[in-house]
Amino acid sequence: MATVRYSINPEDPIESVVVAAGAAVVTKKIELTIDQAALITDSSNPTTPRAIKLTEVLIALDNLRAAIVRNVPANLND
Repeated sequence: MATVRYSINPEDPIESVVVAAGAAVVTKKIELTIDQAALITDSSNPTTPRAIKLTEVLIALDNLRAAIVRNVPANLND
C-alpha cells in the first residue's frame, strides 16, 4: 500500500470514515484537504445548502484521528 486516504463529511459519524488504499500523487508524507467550496445541508434545513463551518471541520478531524488510531498499520506502531 503506497498511500492511505481517510475521507469523511462534516456531518458523518466516525463509523462513516472511508479508508482507501492505493497509489497517489503526493507532495508530502501526510496531506489533508478541506474543500472550503463544498456545500452541505443541515438535517434541520435539508433544502438550503451552506458552507462548511470551522466547528464541523474540527469535529470531522477528531473523527479522522480516531479512525486512524483504530486502524493503525503495523508499521506505524510505536
